[in-house]
Amino acid sequence: MTPKQSTARLTLYVLIAMVTTASAGVLTVNFADPKQVAVFALAIIAAGLNTARSYIDQTPTQVEK
Repeated sequence: MTPKQSTARLTLYVLIAMVTTASAGVLTVNFADPKQVAVFALAIIAAGLNTARSYIDQTPTQVEK
């Protein structure tokens, strides 16, 4: 795959992970409580970062130079 395709795939995977995490927790968060909102936001960010790390670890051999 080309670098452009790899970047597009990475972006898609990260967005899917973040949206999935957000949709799973949106009904359980009390948005009036700043601590819960912060933990919720951090969980969404962590899901995206974890997905990006996993993808980057596996991808270098598949990208054409």
